[in-house]
Amino acid sequence: NKLRKQGFYQTTIHCTIKHLNNLIEQDHRHVKKRFTKSAGFQNLRHASRTLKGIETIHALYKQRRSLQRDSAFSTYNELQQLLATS
Repeated sequence: NKLRKQGFYQTTIHCTIKHLNNLIEQDHRHVKKRFTKSAGFQNLRHASRTLKGIETIHALYKQRRSLQRDSAFSTYNELQQLLATS
């Protein structure tokens, strides 16, 4: 409420449905699992780049798995194809 009084988040709707929050938390479980083992980052830029990389690979994996259930998926091959096109 304080932020709304100050003019922030005027169009944002607060959702109190626990099921939707659980879906979001489950989607970020892979990131949390990797970073509990790490000792930390030297600066914010390194952390940002690492998170983007992990989330990109996870998104590729999720997209590929949802499109093709029967075929085997190789994250390495998919990443190589993506980097070759850029």
